Amino acid sequence: MKNKIFSLVITLILAANAGFCAQTRTVAISDLMIKFVIAMVGVMLASVIIWAGLAIYNKILTGKKPVSNDEEILKTPKTIDEAVKFFISKNRLR
Repeated sequence: MKNKIFSLVITLILAANAGFCAQTRTVAISDLMIKFVIAMVGVMLASVIIWAGLAIYNKILTGKKPVSNDEEILKTPKTIDEAVKFFISKNRLR
């Protein structure tokens, strides 16, 4: 009997709270959606700015695209010494 009364009271409290907040909930959801859209526009804008900045940086500093020798890239090193030399030649600072 106590459990039924306790569950009834809890149900009434939760239902009344939901009933009182019905109007503010729709306003809060629309405000939340507007804030989310603004945040996503900011993320897209920041991504475009970073992409453009890196593209300009790459054009200015490198000047031209690096030339790769396809035969050297496709050649598999046979010894450890060749592998180390290949690694050093491909990863040196430019």
